[in-house]
Amino acid sequence: MVARKILGSLAIGLVGALGISASAQAEVFQTDAAKTPLPQPVGKSEMDLITQSWAFNTMTQVNKDAMGVDVNQLNKHYSDYFPTFVDGDAATLQGLFKFRGEMLDQVKDAKTSPGYFSPVCGFSGQLLLRGGDCEVTFGWYNVEDPNSTTAPAANEIYPFIPLTGSTITKDLQCLGPLNNGFCPLAWDAGDPRDLSRRLWVPKVYDSGSIKQDPNYKGKYVGFAFIGNPSSACKQTKYSLLGQNQKNAQDEPWVTTLIYQSTVDPEGFYMAFEDLAMSKEDWHSTGVPGNNAMNDGDFNDFVFYVSGISCMGGGQPCDTGLQGACSLGRTDCAAEGTTGMCRPIITPGAELCDNVDNDCNGMVDEGEGLCAAGQVCDKGVCVGACGTGEFRCDPGFTCKVGHCIEDACADKVCEAGQACRGGECKDACAADVVCPAGQECQLGRCVDPCKAVTCTGGKVCEKGLCVSDCACRGCKDGLECGADGRCTDPLCVGKMCEAGFVCKGGDCVDTCAGVVCPGGGECVNGSCQAGTGRPGSGTGGTGSIDLGGLAGGISFSGSDNSGTGVNKGTGAAREIAAPGCACEVVGRTPAGNAALLLAGLGAAVAVGRRRRKAALKPAA
Repeated sequence: MVARKILGSLAIGLVGALGISASAQAEVFQTDAAKTPLPQPVGKSEMDLITQSWAFNTMTQVNKDAMGVDVNQLNKHYSDYFPTFVDGDAATLQGLFKFRGEMLDQVKDAKTSPGYFSPVCGFSGQLLLRGGDCEVTFGWYNVEDPNSTTAPAANEIYPFIPLTGSTITKDLQCLGPLNNGFCPLAWDAGDPRDLSRRLWVPKVYDSGSIKQDPNYKGKYVGFAFIGNPSSACKQTKYSLLGQNQKNAQDEPWVTTLIYQSTVDPEGFYMAFEDLAMSKEDWHSTGVPGNNAMNDGDFNDFVFYVSGISCMGGGQPCDTGLQGACSLGRTDCAAEGTTGMCRPIITPGAELCDNVDNDCNGMVDEGEGLCAAGQVCDKGVCVGACGTGEFRCDPGFTCKVGHCIEDACADKVCEAGQACRGGECKDACAADVVCPAGQECQLGRCVDPCKAVTCTGGKVCEKGLCVSDCACRGCKDGLECGADGRCTDPLCVGKMCEAGFVCKGGDCVDTCAGVVCPGGGECVNGSCQAGTGRPGSGTGGTGSIDLGGLAGGISFSGSDNSGTGVNKGTGAAREIAAPGCACEVVGRTPAGNAALLLAGLGAAVAVGRRRRKAALKPAA
């Protein structure tokens, strides 16, 4: 909610907002008599401020693009540069999640728990949405007993946002059109009329090493929005629900909504209502003496904290969905239970990248994936057979540009299956044993971390960037290696020459014990494509299993390079996920952060094995 001094005498718009029924499926309800579903829609007055005064509007004419080029005569609108943007996205939690590529629903995924976290080695914080103009601080405090309803004393909360002696407005260099500190917003920091001009400068605040902080007591931490007695935001609000201001029935008001990131395994959004709540009510009721004016949209101050974890949460898991949508992370869970596995990305347009982008159980299918005269082969555009340049081996027939085993030429298999010797079979049979660090996905042994580069003390596990073992520790029987991964103690510090890997303290051939899918041959720790017949390893050419592509037919190709970025439709670039210390090589549509992160999720989810399309608890 925009604080009162911004809106002046404008009405907050509570009546209209509270009357909207869009929150019928809410997971969180306020503890008032009406049991108001949270969060509430942003009121009209605030929306008008964003779409008009700030010009975050689909029809705003852009005068300069992000490079500072004058485009005034081109009659370009803001929506031309941000095609997924809709009016209001710059002020809402849903708009924030869209911009950051999160698979989160602001209503259905809202929670008031866990409220306390393990800080690992340290954590970073960032202010992402500020729908009010109060100058407040954000800090952490020790939680020794998560069930305690006693709030910490003021001197037991340790601020780290903003910088000591500064303010949020100064730190972020806010240059909003109203010059009142009301920023940042949920969307891009560029001026809608001049995309090259920054309205604020995003800033990440590092808490330092919590383990070495003399204030840290060694267990959990909570987070607090620290009230400012000289402003309308007088009360301190806590991430632990039970420690917040109580109502007349001695129940704590809901002051904070918590969302677990689907992009960063160790990231959480904490959304606060900033104004004071009285014992009688939490929002303006017109009752004399009631100073509460909260509107319940929870966009006043939204902080993002990365580098923390909750019990059972943030672990890689399989959602049970198909394709790129199969990669998920677990929700926080109570001790002894397993958190729900939630997908990271939503289905997108199919690309030639060896990924089932539209999550329909078929890879790289459809028209227009490659240039004329080419076909998509294992994520790479190559010359089609039957064009005069490429010929099929004996026993194979050229069909739709691919060499197909004769016995499979007219065979149609279910998604996730492959035709081998004229029969539809599981693309990843039970007897398949992939090389170390790889797993069978869609009939191929792939390394899900191959295209992922993690930074900031994080390592890749199952395609996800997580804190290294120096922070997280290791399970019994394993030891933290120099590469930040838990490993066999007998292999710590053990160096093996190329083509060998350490097992049980000995260097063994990377192909020892490997059984490749489809009868393929293991060469230098990599499974080559097989014909589908046991013992028939291939060299330069052979059939490749594209799972459900074109009905699950087993194709032959001339390139056994394995997974890769599409070489037929543009150069690759590196992108970084907000709040995630990862960089992934992949093709990305320019000018849209939401699509950037969808591309990130797809690249991370290379060739995930297809399973039944239903959410299930993580194993």
